[in-house]
Amino acid sequence: MKILSGHILKISFLLSLLFCSSIADVLKVGKNYEFKTIKEAIAVAKPHDTIYVYGGEYFGNIFLEKPLVLIGVGRPWIKGENWGSTVTVLADSCVINGFKITGGGNLLQKEDSGILLKNSSYNIVENNLLEDVLFGIYFFASNYNIVRRNTVIGRPYLGIGERGSGLHIWNSHFNLVEENFITKVRDGMYIQESSNNLIRRNYATDLRYGIHYMFSDSNRFEENVFINDVVGGAVMYSRHIYFKRNIFARNRGFSSYGLLLQSCDYCVAEENYVIDNSIGLHFESTNYNIIRRNLVMNNDLAIALFASANYDKIYENNFIGNLALIRTIGNPKTTQFSNNGRGNYWDGYLGYDLDNDGVGDVKFKLTNVFESIQGKYPALQLYLSSPSAKAIEIAEKAMPIVKSFNIYDEHPLMRKVEIPDLTYLVKREVARGEENRKIAFFIVVAIGLMAFVPFLILLIQSKILRSRYAFG
Repeated sequence: MKILSGHILKISFLLSLLFCSSIADVLKVGKNYEFKTIKEAIAVAKPHDTIYVYGGEYFGNIFLEKPLVLIGVGRPWIKGENWGSTVTVLADSCVINGFKITGGGNLLQKEDSGILLKNSSYNIVENNLLEDVLFGIYFFASNYNIVRRNTVIGRPYLGIGERGSGLHIWNSHFNLVEENFITKVRDGMYIQESSNNLIRRNYATDLRYGIHYMFSDSNRFEENVFINDVVGGAVMYSRHIYFKRNIFARNRGFSSYGLLLQSCDYCVAEENYVIDNSIGLHFESTNYNIIRRNLVMNNDLAIALFASANYDKIYENNFIGNLALIRTIGNPKTTQFSNNGRGNYWDGYLGYDLDNDGVGDVKFKLTNVFESIQGKYPALQLYLSSPSAKAIEIAEKAMPIVKSFNIYDEHPLMRKVEIPDLTYLVKREVARGEENRKIAFFIVVAIGLMAFVPFLILLIQSKILRSRYAFG
């Protein structure tokens, strides 16, 4: 309800912004207009004026200390200086739309960013390209902002620890962050001490963490894609986080995870894809979390479960094609793999269903001796699918003489759970790539035609000359 009421306030803010813009003046910046620099126009503009900035390069850092609307026409390029943030917003109710923004300083402790929202609320930042920036967009104690459809590309020539985050949200609440593309920074989205934010339809790739929560409660993230990172999503020291219809895929490395939950409580993850990660789901010092209706597929290890995980419920998920199902560290005794008589679908379950109620009549054992040993010696992960590991598993079934802590799904499902198809989230990015390829194709065709035109002219001229001599 808090997030909903926050977005109602946003709508009210947008309506008031439209009213203000209807009575404001319009200023234009460009080589053919009255103002030649953005700074000149900002100095003259009154609160709530609109400044149109036309294509070209504009040098120097920009400060917005009064509510203004900045609209880029033809992707004007703001080139920041080698210090501070390229654009710093200190007022409320500003709009930054349609710019290319680069540069800024190299000081992480100074929040040097492409765009810095500092104690600034009710802003709209959209349709911008931020490139070669330390932090992309930094929220510093800023609330009720809308940040959408921006592209953030960091500084790949820096070490991963020297970069900032793509979107850094600190002590900021009720923000809407949607449809942004983020790459080549440290963390795609870093959220600390911030609550009631809605994060949706973002795409984060080639990072340390796709999304990283610290000490932040009551946030939602939906329909995001976290792919080819070290960790897709990490939720730490937080409560009441809701994940729905996200993709955590191809996050690989020796200590890589699709979704890592550590010291977090009362979170819900449903209808997500956790695919092709080193470790799919990680639970450590967690309490009362719910993991349901997710696809956990083709991971080296589906679940890493610590003894400090308490009263989490994992049910109605599909576990398919994972090399190993679970690794326990200690003896987790209170995690439940079923709820109200329904467990999970396991592709390796060989039980039967005599009463045809869709639930297996024999409980499913998740653990085996090798995985228990691996919990004590993580380096053995290299041998997960080796003949030796399979031999130990078969020997244990034939002669169960080695005592180990066992975990069961008491009510395994006989059929896969219906989970929404999320491939449209990836196709959206593929479509962008296809569009770029189409543009490239037309450029190649145009160049070919340009090369062919002189030849065509010569051919026509030669035919004209031959016809003249023939009738001469």
